[in-house]
Amino acid sequence: MNQFTTDSRIHTFSFTEPFIVRLADLIQARYVKPGKDLSRLAIVFGGKRPSLFLKRELACRIKKSFASPDFLTIDEFIRRIVLRQTSFQSALDLDHSYIIYELAKKEAPQILKGRESFAQFLPWTIEILKFIDHLDLEMVPSAQLRNIEANAEIGYSVPRDINRLLEHISVLREAYHRYLQEHKTFSRGFQYLWAAEHIQEAKFPEYDDIFFCNFFYLHRTESTVIESLFKRKQASL
Repeated sequence: MNQFTTDSRIHTFSFTEPFIVRLADLIQARYVKPGKDLSRLAIVFGGKRPSLFLKRELACRIKKSFASPDFLTIDEFIRRIVLRQTSFQSALDLDHSYIIYELAKKEAPQILKGRESFAQFLPWTIEILKFIDHLDLEMVPSAQLRNIEANAEIGYSVPRDINRLLEHISVLREAYHRYLQEHKTFSRGFQYLWAAEHIQEAKFPEYDDIFFCNFFYLHRTESTVIESLFKRKQASL
């Protein structure tokens, strides 16, 4: 069994070791043995599945009823950060697609040429939303998008429709962001962007520590959130 120091905030395990078992070792050393309140610990995974195995492992070790840590996915944790700053609701993908269609008609009608109806433009709205979501997750600034527009104007050998889209994507994105803020209807990417931009104001007095576990890739928004909490000594990795 690995030996853990109670003041260390970064723990790494070999790929040859069982991650859930080693994580349970850490929780046992830091919380169970000293008799600390497990309910004041938050554990954030990429998805829901790992928490089921960790709950079972802890139950096998403690062998009695106990107050469980607060298990969250990264999506749930991001949503919690945003809700501490502002209220919002999530909209259906089809609703967001129609929003993009209406904004395109107003802000960039050129890209609707040949696909003026919503049904014709729907496949494009899906791709545009994916692109904007990715830009938001990675905190890509508008200035960087304008560089893409400049490249498009040079005339790289890409389809004309793609060039036309690149020329107007920053305008669409900014209009889309304004709509989301005005109507309090946030996309997933915009939730992450909001959380990263407002993480300094977010407080978690209900937790003594927040464990971020088993992430193999982090978007820039996730890195920003985790780094802020880590520097404030509210997070362990």
